[in-house]
Amino acid sequence: MRSQYFQATFRIARKSKKNMLLAVLLVLCMIFAVLVVEKQKINDGYRQWRDYNESVHVNADYFSSNLLRKKDYKQTFNNLNKQAEYLAGVQNGEVFDSPQDYLQNSKKLVQTMLAGYQNNYRGASTLNVPPKYQLWQKLVVYDYLYQNHLAIVMNSKESSTYLIYVLSLIGMFLFFYILFIASDSWMINLLHPTLLKNIPYQIRDEVKSKFIINLVLTLIPLVIGMLGSYLFAGFKNGFNSLNYPAVLYFTRISAVPLWFYCLLYLAYAVVLVIFVTSLAFLLNQLTHSVYLTIFIAILVYSISFLPGSIVKYLFFLPSVYLNISNVLDGTAASQAIVPTNLVTGMLILLMWTVVLIMWFRHLVNQGGVKK
Repeated sequence: MRSQYFQATFRIARKSKKNMLLAVLLVLCMIFAVLVVEKQKINDGYRQWRDYNESVHVNADYFSSNLLRKKDYKQTFNNLNKQAEYLAGVQNGEVFDSPQDYLQNSKKLVQTMLAGYQNNYRGASTLNVPPKYQLWQKLVVYDYLYQNHLAIVMNSKESSTYLIYVLSLIGMFLFFYILFIASDSWMINLLHPTLLKNIPYQIRDEVKSKFIINLVLTLIPLVIGMLGSYLFAGFKNGFNSLNYPAVLYFTRISAVPLWFYCLLYLAYAVVLVIFVTSLAFLLNQLTHSVYLTIFIAILVYSISFLPGSIVKYLFFLPSVYLNISNVLDGTAASQAIVPTNLVTGMLILLMWTVVLIMWFRHLVNQGGVKK
């Protein structure tokens, strides 16, 4: 890669008001979203279990003496009564500010909720029970806390729990951030061919330089946002250890220390940037329009929102792997017919990157490089 060309393109990207505005917005959203989380009590363990407790009692009241003569219905009724018992223990842990009691009863509650799936909660049709994979996610966190003698945090406004929450939230939208950054990657060469006419370059110089530039524009704000989120939430609501568990799916759902989760998150973000930049190159060349590039890329992302019965067969498409949070926590794996984890996602995105770049180079060589 010619350094002269890279310096010229980096200077253009650095002076772009759009790029700077997006980077600042990403950092500010990551840091100050804690104010919304705190005010709205988002992801608050107390409120979640309280809401579920109401659902348990309502469904338990449905069972009449006639229904209880049936084995499946009686099994569900007994399960709901056990859940009510553990929910009372969770509430006591909350009232008496006893994290250990809260943790033990929460763990037993989730185990009982999973046991209820043995007969698919027969007779409790309106029970607001989470999907099995979400219950497993909770259980591995509780097991990790218990085994490592860490106190459970019952909200998402303290330093570590807030960072976990905000990374999960950003993981849903990071694709769009990268897309807006990369959406004009090739447009300068199409619309302003004289701007770089005195700087010799080849297609690979353009590709490599935009990869590096977009990585810088994504990773630096992301790292600053992570540090800022942890520190701001910590100073405002209290610090807790970076060893606090975050959910990770590899061959099964497990929990890993938050600091390790952050490293994996950044590694996956690198691959996502490379893929989205490659997609933008191709769409720029095909459409000659930033807006069409963004629109078509969003359509690619939206494939992952198709019904689960369809999505599970689309594991070979990149769409399934564009939401970092879903890939890392196992949500994507729960919807696929083959095991999918972060390694699978990275490999498939890189394979599609090669295809997109080869197609892009073919189109450019076919039409000639306008300089």
